[in-house]
Amino acid sequence: MMTENELTKQEEQFRLPMDMQEWFSSCTLMEWIEEEVDKLDWNNPEVVGYLNQHPEYHPKAMLCVLSYAYATQVFGSEEIVRKCYADTVLRLLCEGQAPEAEQLMRFRRENRGLLKGILAYVFLRAVREKFNLGARLLPPGLKRYLVNDALERLDVARHMDILNE
Repeated sequence: MMTENELTKQEEQFRLPMDMQEWFSSCTLMEWIEEEVDKLDWNNPEVVGYLNQHPEYHPKAMLCVLSYAYATQVFGSEEIVRKCYADTVLRLLCEGQAPEAEQLMRFRRENRGLLKGILAYVFLRAVREKFNLGARLLPPGLKRYLVNDALERLDVARHMDILNE
């Protein structure tokens, strides 16, 4: 049995790759992100009403694009826009209509909590798959670490955009 010190050292050594494609294919990551986004309540009457009044607004696509970008180490909004033209997965996720950098920044700001949650769940799934954990209890602090990693990526994206203004 491990001591608390040994567990803490192991947790300190564990790091998610900045580009999750080091562990999984882009198609797998895209699938997981789309599954997490689809779990949201898209049938909520307020959401349906808003989307009917604003047919140009595509929150599912924006959540998928930003989540995939941040999971694969693409943080700057301008770079994400460029990759929406060049990267096959991002082109699919944005449904062939690349957003503008300002739209990405505004969406990230307004939906920080949703993005954090989606990234954290994708990271959790990646860790479970990578280390064959199944439904086992996770080591103490791992969930907190994954949420913090998601928040750090959102902060990096914000800082990248500030530097590019």
